[in-house]
Amino acid sequence: MSTLADELRNLVDDLAASGRPELWDSLCELGLHRVGVDEERGGSGGCLGDLLVVVGSLARHGIGVPVIEASTADWVLAHGPGRELDAGLSTLHLTGQDIDTSGATLTTELTAVPWARDAARLVLCAPDRAPLVIDLGHPSVTVRPGENLAGEPRDTVVLTDTPAAPVDASPSYGTVRERLALLWSAAVLGAAHGAYRLTRSYVCERHQFGAPLVEIPAVAGNLARMRVQLVQADAALALARDAGPFSGAVDIARVTTAAAATVVARTAHQLHGAMGITEEYPLHRLTRRLWSWRDAVDSERGWAESLGRRAADAGESGVWTRVTATGR
Repeated sequence: MSTLADELRNLVDDLAASGRPELWDSLCELGLHRVGVDEERGGSGGCLGDLLVVVGSLARHGIGVPVIEASTADWVLAHGPGRELDAGLSTLHLTGQDIDTSGATLTTELTAVPWARDAARLVLCAPDRAPLVIDLGHPSVTVRPGENLAGEPRDTVVLTDTPAAPVDASPSYGTVRERLALLWSAAVLGAAHGAYRLTRSYVCERHQFGAPLVEIPAVAGNLARMRVQLVQADAALALARDAGPFSGAVDIARVTTAAAATVVARTAHQLHGAMGITEEYPLHRLTRRLWSWRDAVDSERGWAESLGRRAADAGESGVWTRVTATGR
């Protein structure tokens, strides 16, 4: 991370505390949706670590905005030769479908496309293909609204002979997938920290039988268990942030943050009791996002299987060397 990290974190905290109704517009005006994209291509500069700070800070406040999708889509688009980013929201979708790129148009149906109803363009990534950029305002595009458990747009996009232009010199599908996975790890971890912070405050302030709830051994033990999960996930995310591509560190981060999301969300509601399920109390804004985001890009089991395949391919000696290596 650069020296901007603390400033970015404080900036997001200030924006979240301000309660501005048009938070996304404010984020865009400040260029936070394009952190990690080179300035000469229309981005805001900074590195991936800075973007992780922005994503995690927003998630810590239970804020759901399309910063992950927009920043990743614009990062892909900025790789095109001589290309400067346009105004308007970009979104991105990974698909395992076999996309026919032999012609200049595309006919297909895409499900769970994030924020499609609000986006100007879609970057579509498929294995062994250059990413395609699609104008979502084209007459041949139909968008059917949908949403995830957190109430965030996850729409169906129907393309019928829709013009689709490849993005030359773009990152590979695997590279885009790992970047998305790392960003979602930061989002899950941020929301988990937010839920833990809210729960800790609640059990310290709420009294029963003349003492704070946190003095009950079972409550203190469960709070400690949440904290242990967060420490493990923090370490996994830091490893993935600093590791090289396709090292398996991102797989570890996704497995670890998904496991933390499960424990933190469940325990937070248990320790809050009936208060934790009320609409006006902010816990649900965090836990619904934990349940929605924990399996973004792929499920916890999918990442675990990927990690297992890496271990099998490396063999006993390779796994032992990796586990016992120093300086990582």
